[in-house]
Amino acid sequence: MQEKGDKILGVEQLAKFFGVTNQTIWRWCKAGKIPAFKIGAQWKIRQSDLNKIINQKLTRKETSKNIPLF
Repeated sequence: MQEKGDKILGVEQLAKFFGVTNQTIWRWCKAGKIPAFKIGAQWKIRQSDLNKIINQKLTRKETSKNIPLF
């Protein structure tokens, strides 16, 4: 669900954030590894969903150093 004032991010923004290629983001979207949705032919993710991913991964990282991001 979209929160009020929630930003919608594109593949290029996510790729820069994670330090990966656009193709990697597309694969993650198609595989359901990130909660993305399509607008036309373009994959998008809500800022609030990205924040949830980051918070979950940080919490896991505190308990185990060897858990990969995806």
